[in-house]
Amino acid sequence: MKKQAVIFDMDGVIIDSEPLWQRAQDAALSVYGVHVTPKQCEQHTMGKRVDAIAQTWCELYELDIDPKVLEVSILKHLHQLIAEQGKPMRGVYELLEYLNELKLKIGLATSSNQSVIEAVFNKLDLWDYFDITCSAEHEEHGKPHPDVYLTAARKLDVPTDQCIVIEDSYNGVLAAKNAQMTTFVVCEQCQAEKFMIGDAHFYHLDEVVAYCEGQEEQLFL
Repeated sequence: MKKQAVIFDMDGVIIDSEPLWQRAQDAALSVYGVHVTPKQCEQHTMGKRVDAIAQTWCELYELDIDPKVLEVSILKHLHQLIAEQGKPMRGVYELLEYLNELKLKIGLATSSNQSVIEAVFNKLDLWDYFDITCSAEHEEHGKPHPDVYLTAARKLDVPTDQCIVIEDSYNGVLAAKNAQMTTFVVCEQCQAEKFMIGDAHFYHLDEVVAYCEGQEEQLFL
């Protein structure tokens, strides 16, 4: 089946924001005497919506606060960090330009809130590349449920089996596979056993460009 659309995750795929998310969580939690490490964030919260992140830490550390308060604080710190330090992942613009040349539809399906999408797209000047953006904030369930990817396919008006997803987290890969979409895993741990459910594996986005160029007739034309 020829592919008509590529749907990107955002954090860790388009922008190098996972360290920023980790720092934002630690800063928000420090008010309550809690400090979390990058390893803990990767284990417990990577790929989740911010409401689920806040709920996770409140439960793990038995914090006697409204998780919504923690959620707001995490987002405040994150917005500031993105504005000050946000950087694109290697190969982002090259891949987007390549997909535009093929006249493919391009979408975003992220666990991040709409406000975070806007912060990232403004910082990296991405608005002109994407046909649609979707936040799991507006879904009943976040990743690993497929909801946000199904919404993206519907908005793009492309069948799910004609979509390629680019993901970097296990929850995200599960969501894409649950949506019956071809899934490219792009991250430093792409060869880890948990990611073997993906359809192709890359360390960086520029490798995706090279792969697609080599498979262009089979994938797109």
